[in-house]
Amino acid sequence: MTKMRAGNIISEISGFFNIRATGRKILDVLVRNKGGLLISEIVARSKRSERAVRSHLKLLLQLHLISRKRIITKKGKLAYRYLALQTHELIRSTKKEMRRRLRGLEAHMRSV
Repeated sequence: MTKMRAGNIISEISGFFNIRATGRKILDVLVRNKGGLLISEIVARSKRSERAVRSHLKLLLQLHLISRKRIITKKGKLAYRYLALQTHELIRSTKKEMRRRLRGLEAHMRSV
């Protein structure tokens, strides 16, 4: 993803899902780091608190906008490396989530 294109896509997707500035920043940081990042690296690059990063990562994972890979650190501890999805995957995940939400709204309208 080019810098401008990634920024536009992140901005549009963030608007659809009401993702706040910290979530947008995390997506941007992950897009710029193809190999993925640990939480500590995301905190350092985004200049956000660990608590805020963890909270936003959880949301981004639920929306299927990022992925994570289980790793073992040099100290033998379990950790996760978070990765941005490719452009086509981001768009596909966004469509899927929007369809899910629309079905929920339709079901609600039928029950009213």
